[in-house]
Amino acid sequence: MKELSNARAELARLQCVELELLQDLLDVRKALAAQKVVIDELIKASAVPPINRLPNELLAQIFLLISDERESLATVSRRWRVVIMETPTIWSEICLSHYYSRPDLLKLHLDRSRQAPLTISLHYNQTELEVVLPHVNRIHTLRIFGSASDVFDEFASLAFPSLENLLVDLESNSIDRLLSIYSRSPALKCLELAGLDGPPLVSGLTAGLLGNSPPHCPSRIFPAESLTMLSLLGFTDSWNFLPDSIHFPILESLTFQINDPMSFLEAIVAPKLERFRFSVGHGVNFSCRAFNGPASKFDSVFHLSFTPSPTRRFNQDASELVKEFCQVFRGVRYANIHITYLLPPSHWMLVYRDDHYIPIDNWTCLESLEIRDFSFIRAEYRKYLVEWFTKRRNSGQRRLHLKLVSDDFASDYLSIRETSNAYRVLQQCCASVELHRIPASSVMDLSTLTGSLLLSPPVFELGSDNRTDLAAPVQTRPVKTVEGLLAQLWTL
Repeated sequence: MKELSNARAELARLQCVELELLQDLLDVRKALAAQKVVIDELIKASAVPPINRLPNELLAQIFLLISDERESLATVSRRWRVVIMETPTIWSEICLSHYYSRPDLLKLHLDRSRQAPLTISLHYNQTELEVVLPHVNRIHTLRIFGSASDVFDEFASLAFPSLENLLVDLESNSIDRLLSIYSRSPALKCLELAGLDGPPLVSGLTAGLLGNSPPHCPSRIFPAESLTMLSLLGFTDSWNFLPDSIHFPILESLTFQINDPMSFLEAIVAPKLERFRFSVGHGVNFSCRAFNGPASKFDSVFHLSFTPSPTRRFNQDASELVKEFCQVFRGVRYANIHITYLLPPSHWMLVYRDDHYIPIDNWTCLESLEIRDFSFIRAEYRKYLVEWFTKRRNSGQRRLHLKLVSDDFASDYLSIRETSNAYRVLQQCCASVELHRIPASSVMDLSTLTGSLLLSPPVFELGSDNRTDLAAPVQTRPVKTVEGLLAQLWTL
């Protein structure tokens, strides 16, 4: 009888285990069903376009980048239309030439901008300007092209309390009208003047109206006390600036496309100037001479840029000016230079020699150098650059962060192998090397020891076996189901 009792006890125990296992199986099946529901919901959510999952605030920021298409974008969906209509800044950039003979549409767009700061662009004294004048207190940026003098007459009695950025394409007899705007624009910070020619007459102005320069002085066309950015384009050789006559106490950025830049540099005092950009105008004859001022006058400038004329033709005077600029701005740490200013005047017959003088070697604080329009297809360019950086390394000069930018991407496909060879040498001579729009071989050594970075997508060489086949099928293992396991159990 004892054996029978033990057998029944074992049966009861096994039945309890069976119930527990069945309960576990039931729980697992319930969890599987719940997980399938979660997966289905995630699949449905992923079917929504990514842009529709963005919050309205971020969507509005994207629309700001393409505000010219705002009305077309508003027809895409109800949500897009609501975002566009309820974001005043999307409607705050107004170009009057787009509203010719449509003052009602202009008024509607101004109403949609509500109280957002306005950016107004006009090319002449359009009748539509009258619609904008009631909103003059909101103008943050004003761009005037064409017949500027007529526009100044319309603004003669108006104040611009919010105006921070002013761009004017000047013409003859319009400079004097420009002067009166400064006194009515207390927030003005950025000034761009194009079309400069003869000095202003400044007739009828009082001595204390526009700064600290004496009346009838050309320097008085600049509201020097408030500017943080100044850009000049035109001819200034007849202005007769006095040394240290223009004080810019908070000026941070200066851009030149004028034919007598040295006279202006000698005339200004800008203790906080940090950025200088020199651009060559088409057909401009430069007045090239040495800087006649203190050697430490512009030691605060750490960022410098040299850009060529639109035709990119070599300009001997501009090249000589760049050499002088390298002496004037001695503390440069970050430079953006077009290739024509880096190479010597005889760049069409480049042969590097140890006695070659490259002006930017004067910048002992230089950390980063970007060279634009560099083409590896030009063997003399590659050879000159490699030998120059090799000399810098051997002489113990600071290793630079180098960025090479090509503006002729198609032709550089012919130079993949040469790019790889030069790149390896430059890696050894520089702190880092970045290639932009320059094709590279898939076998190019992108060693991280030097911190080098290649931004351009690799161009694989023909016959290369180390490419990743993104179209290869994914190998998977068979998946066992619960039903299959039960069937296997029944066979035991």
